[in-house]
Amino acid sequence: MDKVYLTWWQVDRAIFSLADKLREYKPDVIVGIARGGLIPAVRLSHILGDIELKVIDVKFYTDISEHAEMPKVVIPIHGDLKGKRVVIVDDVSDTGKTLEVVINEVKKLGAKEIKVACLAMKPWTSVVPDFYVFRTDKWIVFPWEEFPVVVRE
Repeated sequence: MDKVYLTWWQVDRAIFSLADKLREYKPDVIVGIARGGLIPAVRLSHILGDIELKVIDVKFYTDISEHAEMPKVVIPIHGDLKGKRVVIVDDVSDTGKTLEVVINEVKKLGAKEIKVACLAMKPWTSVVPDFYVFRTDKWIVFPWEEFPVVVRE
């Protein structure tokens, strides 16, 4: 699968673009999906005025095209979301299965309204985010995923 490498600058521009869209929605709570959604979720929380941030950890992918049958919640969301307008944030909506699991978890906690925001989405996803910046069919490598090459002499 072809890869696209994003820089920190590109990611930050995409996050600010999402923030512009989310200002109109006015969420009460941001739920960041660990791991890929955490950096965008934290940045959005700050940019939008320190909106309450909750975290859920869901494991699915093990490698570029290897994943479990179904995503598994490893760390659930703490607290309730009764009557809240919630935006779920992830880096990319690929298969959509992780987002499906998280949407169900947020519903169980009583959210009044749920929206999804991702930096990117794949054309084949089962969950089209309410807010996203770009579409691609490539494997996205985010700057927080790459380790620099260390040359030792």
